[in-house]
Amino acid sequence: MRHFDLHCDTLSRCRNLKESLLHSEGAISVDRGLIFDQWVQAFAVFIDDDTRGVKAYREFLAQAEVLQKAMAESDSIVPYDKDSVRDGVCNAMLTVENGAALGGKLERIEEFAQMGVKIFGLVWNGENELAGGVHSEQGLTDFGRKAVRELEARRIIIDVSHLNSLGFWDLCEVAERPFIATHSNCFEICPNRRNLDDLQIQEIIRRGGLIGINFFPVFVNGESDTTFQELRAHIRRIVALGGEDNIAVGSDFDGAAMPSRLDRIEKIPDWHQNLLKHFEPEFVEKITFRNAQNFFEKNL
Repeated sequence: MRHFDLHCDTLSRCRNLKESLLHSEGAISVDRGLIFDQWVQAFAVFIDDDTRGVKAYREFLAQAEVLQKAMAESDSIVPYDKDSVRDGVCNAMLTVENGAALGGKLERIEEFAQMGVKIFGLVWNGENELAGGVHSEQGLTDFGRKAVRELEARRIIIDVSHLNSLGFWDLCEVAERPFIATHSNCFEICPNRRNLDDLQIQEIIRRGGLIGINFFPVFVNGESDTTFQELRAHIRRIVALGGEDNIAVGSDFDGAAMPSRLDRIEKIPDWHQNLLKHFEPEFVEKITFRNAQNFFEKNL
């Protein structure tokens, strides 16, 4: 069994609670995740909307250090290599959730690339120097347009989860490479402004991007819990829009309240088994690993 997850917030949890990433008691820990034949985990540095400037940059460094420390202490977690995913370990990818992490300085994009950042979420829910999130009416700023060009030049993948509709379509005018939504679902099934409407989904598909299914029930059915069946409905919607090769997983573990049946990484095999009851094995492999791996092989 293989598992590729585009988004979790475990780094911020570990920093705030002074936990080790290796043995965290949250939804994800390295030791509890070593149940897959191959496991790729994107670890997001999360910056809240009240943290800006040099403080945001320093917070990025502090959370990135949580990942670096785990890699220094254990052979069970290694940097993700698109050309050589290792068996029986956590293949870890450093990502950013909220472009405020740049502290308003474009030159930090080069530093982030050198540190191994592979995915860059432009915003969280509010506004920053680049754009506005779903609680804002701000589109992409001039600084944001410059940042998009710099990120693409360094082959850092842009993440549109949390970006509002105006910012999304502004990005489409600037972006020349595929972009992704690491942890967003379908608005037509669950009309939450964090979800993607059909036109946005089709645009991501047209550009060869990815959409990571988010497990957070509020984005699945608008309730406090959800079922595997309701998660499957979002998958079927994306398939109906032409996205069989664009669906992935973006759990949002440690960043939101999870479904009771899917609240920790060791329950992922239960979800895999449920998918196999309803979809062909080849398609389940696409959802859970192959689509994401194919994307990064082509685009990093």
